[in-house]
Amino acid sequence: MPILDRLFDKNPIYRFGPPSFGPITNISIQHLVDRLQNNDTDYHDPSKPDFLDKFIEAKEKYPDVVDDTQIVSYLMFNMIAGADTTGITLNAALYFSLKHPHVWERLRSEIPTESFSSGPAAYKDTREYPYLNAIVREAMRCHPAVAMLLERYVPKGGLDLPNGHHIPAGCVVGMNPYVVARNKSVWGEDADVFRPERWLRNEKLETEEEFEKRLLLMNNTDLSFGGGSRVCIGKHLGLLEVYKVLATLVSRYNIHLVDPKKDWKTHNSFFVRQSGIKVRLSRRE
Repeated sequence: MPILDRLFDKNPIYRFGPPSFGPITNISIQHLVDRLQNNDTDYHDPSKPDFLDKFIEAKEKYPDVVDDTQIVSYLMFNMIAGADTTGITLNAALYFSLKHPHVWERLRSEIPTESFSSGPAAYKDTREYPYLNAIVREAMRCHPAVAMLLERYVPKGGLDLPNGHHIPAGCVVGMNPYVVARNKSVWGEDADVFRPERWLRNEKLETEEEFEKRLLLMNNTDLSFGGGSRVCIGKHLGLLEVYKVLATLVSRYNIHLVDPKKDWKTHNSFFVRQSGIKVRLSRRE
């Protein structure tokens, strides 16, 4: 009905919220149908099982738990939680590095041109680059993919805070990763500044023990993937993708901002998406 379409789909107020899940739902359904009908042989190799293969296997093994509707929901969550988040983090790492030329040049010097000439970077190789790791960690701190409250219910017995306040059981509490990442008591007076070096030991100013203590505090305060028992289950896979892609890009290409003075635009609808990032690419010799 036209009136319902105007009210629920073309309502301008509705457009302020997160994007509709409709397209993602349709893509998920189509992938499942194609797989079940064997219509995806152009890109699917049965000898290399993917997530969908595992989901269908779970359906066959546990039919009382997993059905086609459940598989579609699994596929949707893979795309919702595993696509934008990775892209946002890669955007942030590149943008902040290019905005700070000394950071970009140090990263390029750490990853030589010939590092990954025969193929994409192997994850184990990327772990040998401490400055790459520092950039990724700092990019996620300055621009976490999710910047709204990660809500939790206070358990039975309530919660006693260090300052003496008591939060009753059943209350909904949450912390915004973006806000927590600006806590100067943890990150220092330059908490608003992109500075990858904070993730590295300053050998002139701190001992190894002092650095480990500081790093532990930063790790415990970093909510880029949430925290505790409900930390994002895709954390390690997401980081694997970020490190592999970023290391490969840096080793193969010269990358420059088209307009170094222009800032990106961001829009927060649970995921903090960026736009307006234009770069020039050329093969790195």
